[in-house]
Amino acid sequence: MAGVQRLVTAPAAGAPRAFASKVLGIRDESRGVRTFRLAVPEDFSFIPGMWVMLHFEDDPKLWRAYSISTSPSEKGFIEISLNNVGPFTQRMFALKGGEILMLKGPHGRWHWREDQRRAVLISGGTGLTPFRSMGRYAVERGFASRLTILHSARTPDDRLYLDDLERFSRAGMKVYETITGQAAGWSGPRGRIDLAVIEREVPDLREAVYYMCGPKALIADLTSALVKRGVPQERIHHERWGDYSDL
Repeated sequence: MAGVQRLVTAPAAGAPRAFASKVLGIRDESRGVRTFRLAVPEDFSFIPGMWVMLHFEDDPKLWRAYSISTSPSEKGFIEISLNNVGPFTQRMFALKGGEILMLKGPHGRWHWREDQRRAVLISGGTGLTPFRSMGRYAVERGFASRLTILHSARTPDDRLYLDDLERFSRAGMKVYETITGQAAGWSGPRGRIDLAVIEREVPDLREAVYYMCGPKALIADLTSALVKRGVPQERIHHERWGDYSDL
């Protein structure tokens, strides 16, 4: 898609619904993170930043929520990415492709609006997932320069969506990646994302709108620091892992 301009209609979210979804593909995204491509109806519509619930056919009581990482313009499928951290994800990692999962969505009121002049997307680990969706959509719409991505990974091997981030950068989006742990072979930024990083990477700090996704401590610390710095609370939006209150 690099260098190709397409007319993309601004997305609208369809009403949440439940349906059977076939696993169309599986790939390793980084160390310990796997991406699953799941079939959805052609008229399945969502706004970047939204998420879906899924469960196995034989275990209808155990639902899990995952952010959609693809653009709304990609029809017939969505992608989600997850760590192998517990019994549910262990079962997901054992899939080979072709299996049927039960999916429900889209859900969420937390999403980027294209009329915002400057949005800063801050994430740690797999919190980058919804920002891949937002970034792909922004590139398609010609709005890449309005977005800044600030992302931290534990090690270079834990970095996600490298091809996407490179494409976002080429399209004019500011992309900042930092490593918080062991960084052998890494020549880029080190350490956690803090107010000093934001002040350096976002010159119009008080004018931007902030979206954060990831660990609760990261979001709490940065929200407090931004408010003290003069950013209005209503300009700060976040999705802590586990915040799915609109079900």
